Amino acid sequence: MKTHVSEAKGGKSKSGSVLKTIKDVIRLEERVWKAAQNRNAKVFEELVPADAIMIFQSGIVLQPDYLATMNQRTISRYELGPIEGFMPNATTVILYYKALRLGEEAGKIFPVGAVVESTTWIKRRRRWVAVLNQETPIANDHP
Repeated sequence: MKTHVSEAKGGKSKSGSVLKTIKDVIRLEERVWKAAQNRNAKVFEELVPADAIMIFQSGIVLQPDYLATMNQRTISRYELGPIEGFMPNATTVILYYKALRLGEEAGKIFPVGAVVESTTWIKRRRRWVAVLNQETPIANDHP
């Protein structure tokens, strides 16, 4: 997987600490995917808090609902990247990337094709948590 950290608006380069923060949050994003694939509710809940919202092709899912249906969801394989990110302020990181995921939910196969994922992470009580994730299908993009 490739990682790319976007330059700040206006062409300003980012400081080393901003780049490090974005890379750290990218690693957290990768942990969310791994937790979802492994159906590890404990890790998922640590990274995605109870007030988080996920906007999937199938609809809007709140974190408690996602956890309640986690065992009905099978992610057999996924590919991410390159993951890009930026920090609009000191307590927010926004990541975006192309993702391809294969699997099923409640016996129905995931929609075919890649999506653009966007996740908003905020710093809350000295740690980063994902509060909003949205997937948007990429038109005419099939494996």
